[in-house]
Amino acid sequence: MNKELTNQVSISSEQLDRDSGSQTFDQRFDPHSGLKRGLKTRHVTLMALGGIIGPGSIVGLGVYLHKDGPAALIIDYTVVGIVAFSLMQSIGELNSLFSATNGFSNHITRFVDEAFAAMASYNYLIVWICVLMAEYVTLSSTMNFWAPQVPTWGYFLIFWAFFLCVQFLGVEGYGEAEYWLSVVKLLGLSAFYVFTIVYMCGGVSGTRAFGFRNFNTPWAGQSAIKSLASAIVNSSTAYVGIELLSLNAAETKNPIRAIPIAVRQTLIRIMYIYVCISLSYGITVPYNSPQLSNGVSSLKSPIYVALYNAGWHNAHHLVNLFVVVISFSAINSALYIGTRTIVNMANEHMTPFPCFFSKVNRRGVPYVAAITFNFFGLLSLLQVGSSSRTVYTYFVNVSGVSIFFVWSSIAIAQIRFRKGWIHAGHSVQELPFKCLWYPYTPVFCVLMSLFLALIQGWMYLKPFDRSSFIDAYIMLPLSACFFLGYKIWKKTKWVRYEEMDFETGRRYELEEELRRVQKERQLNPLTKKQKLKLFFGEWV
Repeated sequence: MNKELTNQVSISSEQLDRDSGSQTFDQRFDPHSGLKRGLKTRHVTLMALGGIIGPGSIVGLGVYLHKDGPAALIIDYTVVGIVAFSLMQSIGELNSLFSATNGFSNHITRFVDEAFAAMASYNYLIVWICVLMAEYVTLSSTMNFWAPQVPTWGYFLIFWAFFLCVQFLGVEGYGEAEYWLSVVKLLGLSAFYVFTIVYMCGGVSGTRAFGFRNFNTPWAGQSAIKSLASAIVNSSTAYVGIELLSLNAAETKNPIRAIPIAVRQTLIRIMYIYVCISLSYGITVPYNSPQLSNGVSSLKSPIYVALYNAGWHNAHHLVNLFVVVISFSAINSALYIGTRTIVNMANEHMTPFPCFFSKVNRRGVPYVAAITFNFFGLLSLLQVGSSSRTVYTYFVNVSGVSIFFVWSSIAIAQIRFRKGWIHAGHSVQELPFKCLWYPYTPVFCVLMSLFLALIQGWMYLKPFDRSSFIDAYIMLPLSACFFLGYKIWKKTKWVRYEEMDFETGRRYELEEELRRVQKERQLNPLTKKQKLKLFFGEWV
């Protein structure tokens, strides 16, 4: 094993030589995966802030507001948000140091166990397959609302071909598109927050001030425990994608700068997007509003219901346009993340024919993985003819447990990394980004993730709902099969601290630049404007 570590250090030294200016290596591409480093700091920071706002936050929340009431949404979104915040601390520490790696799958392999990494990776892949199918259903059913003469499957095939072509534009095109789509999403939500304040205070003509009247029935007429357990499924799915930083670090030009900025924004993101949106829905829309329970061809958005109740009965066109914009962003992001997940798994030899699935073209686009993942979207056609609400809820239930398994796996990897880092004689001060309140933060993430994963199907026990119970917990036995099957197949072992690799994937030229900047800031402290820009990123 000492010989292997020596070889890895040698490889890292060679990589540093290449990155330092050798003409034989193009610095625009990651040397391990061949992916292009095309994401700028402003792309990463704004994608992290608004890129994960999907149709579930605009459309799907209406289903759970109707089922579980406004209080359940606010409490669950806050609880899951705290777990997500703790997760981002682990991601920031790992990916700012090991940016040129295969994402969290590589981190778990190096610091925990390869079979454990395979279990997390396959769970993550299933999550994004479900997300992709759900977003295709949402987009197609929304378009069908405008032009019902075109069948839902017709819209689906059109968009399926369109998004496949978009993936071949390269990571720069994806980053720029997500940047501006995120701006639109944030502006749209901000406008709705302003409307909420005006509406609840009686500022809309013909409406009296009603304040928090809709919170008189906080649990939708059922027990608080049942409402909280039910709404946690949607809350967890809405946060899917917050771990995107662990995947796009290898495609970021300066991850040591971009990742800490994005991690520091996490608390703002949680408060402004998820807590505020659930609070606004609870204020403006009664849980028993008839619009939330009507319609099978398209889901009803709480934004539309609020505007309709305020007297704007033709608001569905504006809301549907907003849903289409968000769906475009969500599908584009799902394809990007799912594709990179397959590439990372192939580079870690967790897929059949790894050399085939890890292929990239001259532009750094993993075309084989992109085509493969988009084919999973065709599974949405199996649900044509079903209620879009039923389809959406099914996909959400299946992916609910998986994301918590992934989050806990990343936190466990960070805990073991930090212990191994100290064991190897390194100091915490050497880290470009330090996990806040370690070890309490990652331990909290692990315990809460496992608890939330197990509680999701509790409400289906009495009365017993076999179908929903299976949907909620199907990933438990499947995850065990992934782990045990891979462990038996590869005969993997738990990684010991003295065997951990702390060299592969580091970009020493960026670490040296960071140390130089830190020394300069000690001599010349930042102004308030510079601190603000450092916190929010280049888009300020």
